Amino acid sequence: MDAAVARRAERATDEPPAPAPAQTSLFRHEVMEEQQTQWLGTVLVAPNLSATLFALFAAAAVASVLALLVLGQFTQKARISGWLVPELGAMRIFAPQPGRVAKLHVREGDRVAKGAPLVRISSELETEALGRTRHAAVQQLALRRDSLAAERERQGRLSALQERESAERIAALKAERENLAREIELQTQRLRLAEQASERQLGLRAKGITTERNLEDAEVERLRQSAELHELERDALINERDRLALEARLRELPLQRDAKLGEIDRSVATLSQEIAEAEAQREIVVTAPQDGVVTHVRSSLGGDVRADAPLLSIMPEGSKLTAELFTSSRAIGFVRSGQEVLLRYQAYPYQKFGSYRGTVAQISRSAVSPSELSPQLAGLTSLFAADEPVYRIEVTPERQSATAYGVPAPLQAGMQLEADILIERRRLYEWMLDPLFTLTGRRSA
Repeated sequence: MDAAVARRAERATDEPPAPAPAQTSLFRHEVMEEQQTQWLGTVLVAPNLSATLFALFAAAAVASVLALLVLGQFTQKARISGWLVPELGAMRIFAPQPGRVAKLHVREGDRVAKGAPLVRISSELETEALGRTRHAAVQQLALRRDSLAAERERQGRLSALQERESAERIAALKAERENLAREIELQTQRLRLAEQASERQLGLRAKGITTERNLEDAEVERLRQSAELHELERDALINERDRLALEARLRELPLQRDAKLGEIDRSVATLSQEIAEAEAQREIVVTAPQDGVVTHVRSSLGGDVRADAPLLSIMPEGSKLTAELFTSSRAIGFVRSGQEVLLRYQAYPYQKFGSYRGTVAQISRSAVSPSELSPQLAGLTSLFAADEPVYRIEVTPERQSATAYGVPAPLQAGMQLEADILIERRRLYEWMLDPLFTLTGRRSA
């Protein structure tokens, strides 16, 4: 109804004004127009309800968009991948030679001290005729070593006996020399008496008191005593020569003994080395090189092991886990130490268990080729081009565990993860105006 009235009013306003009536009319033209307007009523254009609602909705939408642009924020992220590693490093234990696990001394999570046995590996070979051939070879070598040990003992006893005999003979010669010295002294006195007697006989013979026979007897006695003295002196010289020879031999005996024992010891050492090598080829015990906690036990009892495959890993006691991430040069430009990181562990899907916070601790200054990464990161190398350098980023997790169904689950070294590094956070209008800021050389606050 209102719309029809409005259309009639519009047509009435659009019609040309009526010609002025002749002056013969009783009333003026203005009076007639006033009467006509009152008869038709006042024309009012009523507002449309739908148009009002649309205008209100448009205004609210514009206000919401403006509020979103002013108050809304967007964070630029860099998504990279990596794995968890011990802060102090994990030592991987390898088998020194291929073989079979004869005994496993530790289990996952055990704490071990330096030198503690970890795994016993056997590489024994068996034949139908000889049985365990390496064991038999070790036994033969051990028999030869025992024989040389017995020979060494006999040689030591023989050398000691010879030294004792030489010392006793030297002592006897010294005693004999003392006796000879006393006899020489006595014989010297007898010779002196004989010479005095001979001189007296000569004096008496000159006076004619004694006979020629007495003179001859005195001279013979003098010569005899002199001969005996010479004989004793010769015996003393022989005694001294024998003593000196025995003393020289006594000094040589230890040298000869040491030479023979040294030769035997060298032979024993060679056999011991051969036994050790044979034992190592037959069976070897791998020990812990440092204190720590056993992780990643990859061997099992009776299983085969290779020299290039790790048996297990040892994480130092008290070492915390850090995230070691790798990214290309395209994403490294705005990464800074102290930036916040969101970590998502593949073992605990983030859709169910959420993300975990961390902080960038260190960024490598030089890039490495993907081919230089460790074999454990083989899955990450596929994310980069073959010739594209990558950078290492170390991130410190806020927690050392994840929450699985409300229960803390400790993180394990070697877990792979994805991370979002929160590079920059701006309001939406700042991102929209960023090209303008770039052209003007300014940066949004």
